[in-house]
Amino acid sequence: MSSDDIHLSSALIGHSGHEFPWDIVVLAVLAIALGFRLYRVLGRRIGMQGVRQDRPPVFTGPGQAPARQTPPPLPVASAQGNAEPAPQIEYDIPAPATRVGTILGQMTQLDGGFTPQGFLKDAETIFRQVVPAFAAGDRAALSGLMTPETEEAFLAAIDARTEAGETQRSDLRGIESMAILDAMLVSGDGNTQTGRIEVRIVSRQVNMLTDRQGEPVQGTDAVTEFHDLWLFERQFGVSGTQWRLAASRPA
Repeated sequence: MSSDDIHLSSALIGHSGHEFPWDIVVLAVLAIALGFRLYRVLGRRIGMQGVRQDRPPVFTGPGQAPARQTPPPLPVASAQGNAEPAPQIEYDIPAPATRVGTILGQMTQLDGGFTPQGFLKDAETIFRQVVPAFAAGDRAALSGLMTPETEEAFLAAIDARTEAGETQRSDLRGIESMAILDAMLVSGDGNTQTGRIEVRIVSRQVNMLTDRQGEPVQGTDAVTEFHDLWLFERQFGVSGTQWRLAASRPA
C-alpha cells in the first residue's frame, strides 16, 4: 500500500503538526494526587463505628419510660492504640433552673454523692474503656460497662466482624467536649428509680476498618473528629450500682 492510498481527515491533518499537551496531563495528575493527600490528612466527620444503635429514647419527662429497641450492629473495629489523656475537656452542664438541670438536682437528692461533674467524669472513663476494647474485641474489658441489651449488641458486632475477617484500628487521640443533653428518672419497684442521662461526646480518633487483605473498607487513617450520642443508665436506691452505657449512635 502506497502513501497515496492513505487518506487523513482534515481535522487530523490540522492537528498533526501540534505537540501533545503534556503540560495539561501533568497538571491533572498533580491535582488528583493533591486531592487524595488532602482527604487522608483532613479525614471525615463521622460517628463512632462498629455498633450502630437506634436513636436514644426521646425524653418526655420524669415517669415516662422510653421504649426499648434492639440496636442493630454494624461491622467495625480493631484498635490497639491507647487513649491519650486530654489536657482539658469541656464539660457542658445544663443550668439548675432548666428542666434537665432540675432532674439532675433530683438525682442529687436520691444520692448525695451524685454531681453532674462527677457523672461526666465517669462517662468519660467508660468512653475511654469502651472504644479501644470494642475495637480489639476484648469481651472481658466490655463486661460490666453496659446494660445487658447493649452488651449483647456490641458482642454481636464483634462476632460479625470476626466472621467477615475484618480488622479495625481505633486510636482515641483525645476528647474535646462532653455535654449533657437530656436526663430523666423512671420509677421502678419499691423505692428504686432508674436514671438516664444522654451525653454528646466530641472526640478525635484514628478509625479505619480493613478487610482480610488489609484493604480499607471504611474510615481513614487520618485523625478524624467524631460526634457521638451515648445514653447512660443507673439505678438509684440500690447499693453498689454504677453508670453503664445503655445506647450509642453517631450524633
